[in-house]
Amino acid sequence: MERESEELAAWAAKVLNRGLLSENREEIRQAFVEWFVRHGGAGSVPAQITSPLDGSDGSDGSDGSEATVVEVEGRYIEAWLLSGKEGALTELFELIDRFEQTPWLPDPTPRHADPTAGSSDPTARSSERTRQVPGPDAQLSERPARSSESVPQVSGPAAQRADPKAGSSEPTAQLSGPTAQPSEPTAPAFSGDTVGYYGGNYHGPVVGVLNQHAYATPPGVFGVPDPAGWPTVEDADLVTMGVRPAGRRWADPGLPPYVPRDIDETLRGWTARDGLLVITGGPLTGKSRTAWAAVVRETDPGTRVYAPAPGTDLRALPALLRGRDGAYVLWLDELEGHLGEHGLTVALLAELRSLGVPVVATMGDDAYDMHRFEGGPAFRLTALARSERVGAGWSEQEVERLTGLRDDRLGEALDRRGATSVTQYLAIGVELRAQWQRAARSNSRHPYGYLLIRAATDLARCGVTGDIPRRLLEEACRSYRAGRPAGRPDTESFQEAVDWAVRPLHGVTGMLVPGAPLRVGESEETWRPYGSLVADAEQEGARAVPEAVWRCALEGTKYDAGVQLNVRATAHVVFSARARDGDAGAMHMLSLLSENEATALDWLRRAVDAGRTELAGQVGERLLGQGEAEEALPYLRAAAEAKPDGPQARLVGEAHLALAEQWLRKAVADADMAATHRLGDLLLGRGDLSEAMDHYINAEMAGYAPVARSAAVSFLLSHEEEAAEVLLARAAADGDEGAAELLADLRKPRQSLDDAADYFGGDGDGRLDATHRAAVAEKKGFPDEARQGYEQGHAQGDAYAAYRLALLLEKQDDPAEATLWYRKAADMGHPAARKALAERGEDTATVRE
Repeated sequence: MERESEELAAWAAKVLNRGLLSENREEIRQAFVEWFVRHGGAGSVPAQITSPLDGSDGSDGSDGSEATVVEVEGRYIEAWLLSGKEGALTELFELIDRFEQTPWLPDPTPRHADPTAGSSDPTARSSERTRQVPGPDAQLSERPARSSESVPQVSGPAAQRADPKAGSSEPTAQLSGPTAQPSEPTAPAFSGDTVGYYGGNYHGPVVGVLNQHAYATPPGVFGVPDPAGWPTVEDADLVTMGVRPAGRRWADPGLPPYVPRDIDETLRGWTARDGLLVITGGPLTGKSRTAWAAVVRETDPGTRVYAPAPGTDLRALPALLRGRDGAYVLWLDELEGHLGEHGLTVALLAELRSLGVPVVATMGDDAYDMHRFEGGPAFRLTALARSERVGAGWSEQEVERLTGLRDDRLGEALDRRGATSVTQYLAIGVELRAQWQRAARSNSRHPYGYLLIRAATDLARCGVTGDIPRRLLEEACRSYRAGRPAGRPDTESFQEAVDWAVRPLHGVTGMLVPGAPLRVGESEETWRPYGSLVADAEQEGARAVPEAVWRCALEGTKYDAGVQLNVRATAHVVFSARARDGDAGAMHMLSLLSENEATALDWLRRAVDAGRTELAGQVGERLLGQGEAEEALPYLRAAAEAKPDGPQARLVGEAHLALAEQWLRKAVADADMAATHRLGDLLLGRGDLSEAMDHYINAEMAGYAPVARSAAVSFLLSHEEEAAEVLLARAAADGDEGAAELLADLRKPRQSLDDAADYFGGDGDGRLDATHRAAVAEKKGFPDEARQGYEQGHAQGDAYAAYRLALLLEKQDDPAEATLWYRKAADMGHPAARKALAERGEDTATVRE
């Protein structure tokens, strides 16, 4: 953890230094200052971070001198990371992401002052800027010194001291503090180096001597600032006091109003009775907000409050407060970070109580139990405290008070919190969003996890209410990748992504929340995205849910009619608005949503006309199916030209056949015998023998001789060989070569079963031959040989082979195995097998469509 913190701090320092040399330096400085304050405590962290380009007093180099780059060191930031304040790491990542690409202003290269350049006298370089060298706790001043002498500013109990009278030519530093004593300098200060320290107020000029670089006290140890500078209760920033912000997507960036909790009444008058109030509770249950409400109720607005950083030496507090006018209160958020010999002790508490300074603190349940009941080092202190617990659950009275406030943030938290509390929802949402967004990095260890949360939130936006089955979630994840170029190989499986996403953050909740078991497909696992992530996604109007995910939601919610109805209703609202704006994709989706065939076709045609030309084939096929061949042809031709190797070319031919039939029938109605002949051929070709024969007979009776061969073929199919031979002879005599060949074949001997077996058992490698040989073998009375052939045909993918084997097994009085083969044939899509199963009362619902 320390190694990771060191690397992250160095990264953050680099981003900050770059930002301080940019046009956005004010925004960047303020953002980092807020981070320092929020995670270090009010009064114990730097108020400002210097940029050498600030101001118009020449510090930008406009006076002809060189501007020296200020460098904020990584270990300065690391001190706050290692303080253990919750959220510090996540928020620092957010700052890095936010400002990492900030462009530098011209010439950002640091230029360090050389104390020997130009003159051996350090006072001779009066025009040069100084370079700040902050240590882990060094306070950065507003801007570098610009006096005629290079003056290091040094303050703090750890600073080396020198006699201010040691020589007027030596650079001097102003030090202040109760223990500062001037002493002889041991070495000259390096010109251009400025160091600031925390702790103490030093009165009078003191020479500070720096040996190379002098840094502040170790991380986590701070002095107490002057109480006159403590913020008042009225002006205190609750975020710096430990109250977590409620997110950044709200129009009001402040905290939502406080909802009075049930324990508030029991805390009235606590300052008069108790020297130490400790509010305990689980993670993010509102401990800090409840404790602060107790402070506000029991103190005057002008009361000054001190909220030290963890590790601050509090022993000087009584001396600083003794004899002062006004009221004061000590605020110790996360009390466990303020214990020990330098922190709050029983003796210090007694001193503060004698001075009328109440102490209010917060503490997690586990930490409190450890100190209070398990012999922890502060068990005596916690035993003296007044402790009250804030639970995660909210009573009916608390919920009523919340709804009465009519705040959108609180209302959302109440509606979407799930099994968490309102306060947990407000606090954890920011953390979960940051965790998810971090997973989108190109080098993320959880690329599938990022996709998983996006899929879950998008499905929720589609109207998938309640828990999402595993199969639907997996299908939605796959839909994002469909049609995209292959990226880097997956390093994370779906299950690994789920394990990461359900892991509770801060012990509260994960991004995915496990749901109730629901059997859909082969799994009963379900999940739902945490409510704040869905709310965040709904605010991102610019990022539309992909159409592929909508289709997944429409197809994958058949497990629940109510859920699917909600998805359809949501989709209608979303895509109707887009379609009105001319969105062709939305028109296509409306065609899929419509349950009316005419309306669906109308939206599909609009989509093609609006630019979705790849759908032209679907339009043409639907029109052709409705008998609108004339209208279908333009769409089918366009589709065939765009994709010649697809089925569209066949559909163009079928459209022409349909048109041919329409126009031939019109000609037949006008007694055109040639048309009657051609219509009969068309009908015979598609297997309509009876109507074809009617047309042939009509043409023959009308004296139309060319119909003879076609009529003869129809007679052959009806086993009327003698009449067929008469007609074929007539046609052959009229020069019809096709009729002559048919007449010769008719006069050949009838084919035997052996001949048929030879035909299907020849050298050809037809995929259906094994089934046909088996049918001949069955007809010849060889059932074992037939079964072997049917099994071979099934193995080659012929559903008819499985169906014929089922028929054979029925003849052999083996209904159980026959049903098995019927099911195999039905599973391959054979219609007769499905019909046979239905007649036997078998359930065909699980047969693959």
